[in-house]
Amino acid sequence: MQPAPFDLIADLVEDAACGFSIASFGVAGEFLRDADEPVALRRVSDRIEIFTARGGLRIVAVELAGLAWDSLSADGETWGHALSLCVPRPATPPRIVRALGPDLDAIRAEDRDGLLFDIGVGCGAVTMAVRTTDATLIAALAAAEGKPLLTAPGLVATMLATQPHRVLLSPAGRIEVYQPIPPADGKSPEGPHTHLLPQLIDRDRPHSANVPIPDGWQAALTVTPRSPWRSPAGERHPYDAAADAAFGPLFDRFGSTEDKAVERDLLAALEDAPDWWPADRRGRTRARILLRRLHAAGDPGVAAWRVRHDRAPIELEEGEEA
Repeated sequence: MQPAPFDLIADLVEDAACGFSIASFGVAGEFLRDADEPVALRRVSDRIEIFTARGGLRIVAVELAGLAWDSLSADGETWGHALSLCVPRPATPPRIVRALGPDLDAIRAEDRDGLLFDIGVGCGAVTMAVRTTDATLIAALAAAEGKPLLTAPGLVATMLATQPHRVLLSPAGRIEVYQPIPPADGKSPEGPHTHLLPQLIDRDRPHSANVPIPDGWQAALTVTPRSPWRSPAGERHPYDAAADAAFGPLFDRFGSTEDKAVERDLLAALEDAPDWWPADRRGRTRARILLRRLHAAGDPGVAAWRVRHDRAPIELEEGEEA
């Protein structure tokens, strides 16, 4: 991985088609916006901030290592892509509720009198917190200090009733979500939202095994540029070759040597090595994506390869389906 210049990251923030997330395994905050949505944006030499009525994003100018990668979709045809901005993974702090004091670093001035509480579910460099001025929730959080979130009686129910802002923190900056938390059986709202999957957080993992970030590193921020297959809201549309090509320069600059080797080896195998296939999990995933990309571009020569190699389900870990 190589350093990602702040100006490049800030340019991506100004693109309404890009989504952003701060996440660890089982925990995520996402910032997305509509192209025609009212937005406030401030960009200076050491930070960029953007917010809407639904949420906000701040990225600060720190050293982040870029890794561009793509991901396999379960529908048998499509794929996604991302740019993860990584830091060395530190040890995870105790997974307990902790008071962090007034949120003087809130993106909007009107939120700076809210109290911030780490709810103890992040991993490594990622913290998930809630911010509130509600006296009932503040009392419940104060009573839960020093305890794991899910063992504090009634705390989750109080959070659902009072609807605090959620704040994801990392060395890259922060994502703030102002929209309501949906019920357990509800759908996440469009735009900025959060995820919390209790069955995954206890694994103390920075990311899924399907994310090819090297051991000892984790994403402090992940950027999702315009997809060749889906709108920012996740709605499927026909293959967009221009969006696919637009990710190419990011992959050329920040793609891993292993992913680039799979592409080189697959293209050679299509010519004269019909028995070749990667032996490792990431290599298989990458090769299947390349076959799909060639098929989407109209290459008839990959049909037999896809029948042979692109019919298995995605190699998911237990709980990831949620």
